[in-house]
Amino acid sequence: MSNRNLTTTTNTLAQTLDVHQITPEYFILHYAEFIPRVIAKGNPSEDTMRHYINQIDFFIRWCLSHERSPLAMNEYQMLMYREFLLNRQYKPDSIQIMLTSVRAFYAAAKRLELIQVNPAAKVEAPTAGSRDDSLLHIYTPQQMNEIVRVIDEDKVPFTRYRNKLILYLMGVEGLRNIEVHRACVEDINWEAKAIMIRGKGHKGRLEPIYPCDETFAVLEEYLKAIPTDRTIKKDGVLTPLILSSSNRNLMGRISRNGIRSIMNKTLDVCGLKNPGCSCHIFRHSCGTNLYQETKDLRLVQEVLRHRDPKITARYAHVADRLTKRYTSRLVPHD
Repeated sequence: MSNRNLTTTTNTLAQTLDVHQITPEYFILHYAEFIPRVIAKGNPSEDTMRHYINQIDFFIRWCLSHERSPLAMNEYQMLMYREFLLNRQYKPDSIQIMLTSVRAFYAAAKRLELIQVNPAAKVEAPTAGSRDDSLLHIYTPQQMNEIVRVIDEDKVPFTRYRNKLILYLMGVEGLRNIEVHRACVEDINWEAKAIMIRGKGHKGRLEPIYPCDETFAVLEEYLKAIPTDRTIKKDGVLTPLILSSSNRNLMGRISRNGIRSIMNKTLDVCGLKNPGCSCHIFRHSCGTNLYQETKDLRLVQEVLRHRDPKITARYAHVADRLTKRYTSRLVPHD
């Protein structure tokens, strides 16, 4: 499956009211024309569609490799697919996301009466471990310095400052991968030294952050290092902030996978890559390190933009466990 069109055209069967014209074969080849009606309340963003398509294409390839039509799968065979994902060492959270995409594929097929039962409806990912476990893999300020040293070895100013800016936005300012991906030049308020962040979720609600002077200094160096002999690919009227250096999307908005790839390669060079951990660890690092520096949970909540203070409280709980070894009181004395 390759290069699917992310938009529905008026010349396809997706527009017909006579669903009986749509064959199983047509649906499998053109499912991207139908699933927008069953995800994100019928109005998915292009980024959301791309994410669903990647996961569904992966599933369809797996089915075809086992000589099985995706629309002929049953619940037991879906359990085998889940087992395959586990054997590939995908994390439970990732498996849940992949299964959600497959469920949308089958939900659209069911609406078209191509199948009677959604075989993925009751197939769930294995239970993930405690969320606090992921907080134990944070990068300390000393390790962040090591990462910066590796980034600074890049001889190309554009990629060097871009990669450093990604690190600062996630590890110092606490942004999520998707927020770095969605950032635009027009979101920067130079007078107030603030950046409007397009948050997670379909609409990407705008909310301000107030980065430190050091982050703004890296941002300025990055913008000056962007090659002037290249044309930036705009998203309508918006100018992407973090630009791709790959040949396939040169000077276009970098993808979330592109951000992951950059940070994973950097961490591999540092010897700091934790197996199974995503670059969301940088956000956890920001929260944990900021709490250890300030002991101010309200401040951490504000920086990370948590609505629920219980989520922020995890950072204090983990920091407390890391610094205070209560069981030492139970050690027998001679």
